[in-house]
Amino acid sequence: MQPVTSTRRVVRRGPSQESLLARGIAVSQKPSRRLPVLAETRRLISPSPRAIRLGRIGQSARGKWLVLSALFIGSALVYGAVLGGQTARAYDAVANGIERTAIAAGFGVNKITVTGKVHATDAAITTALGAGPQTMMLGFDTDAAKARLEAVPWIKRARVMRLLPSTLQIVIEERTPFAVWQKNGKTYVVDAEGAVLAPALRQAYADLPLVVGEGAEKNAPELVEQLAPYDALRSKLLGAIRVGDRRWTLKLFSGTEIMLPDGNVPAALDSLAKLDDERDVLSRDIAAIDLRLFDRVTVRISTAETAKPQGAAPQSDVPTASTKAAPAGGKT
Repeated sequence: MQPVTSTRRVVRRGPSQESLLARGIAVSQKPSRRLPVLAETRRLISPSPRAIRLGRIGQSARGKWLVLSALFIGSALVYGAVLGGQTARAYDAVANGIERTAIAAGFGVNKITVTGKVHATDAAITTALGAGPQTMMLGFDTDAAKARLEAVPWIKRARVMRLLPSTLQIVIEERTPFAVWQKNGKTYVVDAEGAVLAPALRQAYADLPLVVGEGAEKNAPELVEQLAPYDALRSKLLGAIRVGDRRWTLKLFSGTEIMLPDGNVPAALDSLAKLDDERDVLSRDIAAIDLRLFDRVTVRISTAETAKPQGAAPQSDVPTASTKAAPAGGKT
């Protein structure tokens, strides 16, 4: 009978948790019976997660409060500016800043060209234009400048154009001198529309007709047109006097006055031309020829021994509305 041998099951136990921990080796904790254990637990662990989350919430809230505070302060400033009437000043400050920036960038008026100028002065044009090196091209009002230029007496029409970055181009059409108008002892040059262009000496515009009296400057074009066919009369004409703003009295270099009617002037001038052809009245020593009546011509003979020279009259002989004729001598 063989002897019975007993076998022992040798169970090898690993090192204890305490020994492992003592050696610095991490060991898994005993799972809780209440909470499930997730795999890779150590990878989800972060230090103080609540602290980080609270910190982010605090920064976000603080940013919102800063924005709200800024909006509140800004609104209060705007409200205070409106109540205090400072909005216009603030707007002007911003606009001036933008304008200075544009000028510094080369968008200021550095050059002005003018076309069509003959009589208008540079000073008058520059003053009316109202532009200079400190004027911003982009904000320059060309329509307003056009209106100011056309208010200059010599300028009839004007165009103002911006040539970026820094040039203003001006094209003007000037008024044409038509006559010299005398009123209250002063003389002015006027155009065909009666617009007064500038004070002027008679000698400076010797080739223009001289008209005298109230309303003469506006009615001169009609008279000049009516006298156009009568060369003999125009060559002897010193000036024309407007009487009561109704009719004309012509003054010749010889001193003769020709009184025209207040209507049907061409017929009266035809009668005068016929009388001159027959009796040479425009060259005789005659004080006045009255054409105011349609059916007759009245002539007053001068008592002077000689007629005045046919040349230009001196300044003292410029006709006025108070010119008096010599005593009547007869009729023709």
